[in-house]
Amino acid sequence: MAKRAGRAFSDEEKALAEYLKEKLKLRGVHKFPRDWHLRQMAVARTMLAGENAPSVEDWKACIDWLFRHPYWGDKVDHLARVLDLWPRYVLQARNHRQDDEERERKRALLKSLYLS
Repeated sequence: MAKRAGRAFSDEEKALAEYLKEKLKLRGVHKFPRDWHLRQMAVARTMLAGENAPSVEDWKACIDWLFRHPYWGDKVDHLARVLDLWPRYVLQARNHRQDDEERERKRALLKSLYLS
């Protein structure tokens, strides 16, 4: 039997594929194509490659955000879609953080005005 070329998948790559699978199961998807895991782990390898690549926790947060999103929530069924939507998540998360910081500044200002 010939030895398979390439390296084995890491625990992080497997964890990312499993996390998406669990999210899909919660949505009611219980049947997956035969090669689904292999494809997802290959995409996970791309997602986690490089020095500046987001961590597994960052990707999980992105998946959570996508599943909560009113439009994308029911359109995510593979990691390639998550990879494609990463820039949108980063922009939305940054805008959300800036909005939260702005709200906190306004609250602090109002609090200081009323307590003076």
